[in-house]
Amino acid sequence: MSAEDLSIDRPRAGRLLARRLALIALTVGILVLAWQLVVTGLRIPPYLIPAPGPVAQAFVANLGVIGTQTAFTLTAAALGLTVSTALATGIALAFSMNRNLAQASLPVVIAFRSTPVAAVAPLAMLFLGRGISTSMAVVTIVSFFPLLVNLMRGLAGADRNAAELMHVYGASRWQQMRYVRIPYALPFLFTGMRIAASSAILGAMLSEWITGSKGLGNLILDSGEMRETELLWAAVVTSITIALSVFWITSAGEKRFVHWRA
Repeated sequence: MSAEDLSIDRPRAGRLLARRLALIALTVGILVLAWQLVVTGLRIPPYLIPAPGPVAQAFVANLGVIGTQTAFTLTAAALGLTVSTALATGIALAFSMNRNLAQASLPVVIAFRSTPVAAVAPLAMLFLGRGISTSMAVVTIVSFFPLLVNLMRGLAGADRNAAELMHVYGASRWQQMRYVRIPYALPFLFTGMRIAASSAILGAMLSEWITGSKGLGNLILDSGEMRETELLWAAVVTSITIALSVFWITSAGEKRFVHWRA
């Protein structure tokens, strides 16, 4: 791409980004207005659903606490998601290269996925304690299966013509995997990451609810017990915002790294 093309694309990209930000701001404004109208119109008591104004005030007043708890939850989710991505990628590659291994191991993986997280978290706490390690373990369990399933679909759905051409040229199995199957599996990887990333936030919060460790989940639980409804809703809105942001980031990453598929 020439320098002239880059100079043309930059203003276009800036206008596109500004348009997207304006659309996001408009959507948020409509949701906040609908929230206010519902609370006012239905006369919902503040101890159930407070209005947006008091929730915003509680967020500002407790910004330090919310920031600290959010950082803990995000760290646990990011580390657990990294571990699950590495495990899912390695196992999917192994299954793709050895069908007998896949047929023998897949029932074990499905059985592992069927185990209730609410039962796994206390067991993980016994072995790992109440710290971030337990949250990482829960996040890994929650986010592993969507990544594995999507990666296996992507590796199995590679272009047959391209794979046959590589075979004709005498490419090894690893070369076929590297130059054909893995590139075709990238869109499926990002699809799995969109699902797994949102599940990772929920998994980290669920672990915090069960184990009582610090984080957004524990903040929501404590706020509910102390009847601090505004702070509770501020934490809930923060968790929703994080989940939506993660979804947007993974979508942007897919457009950046898989633009050739468009």
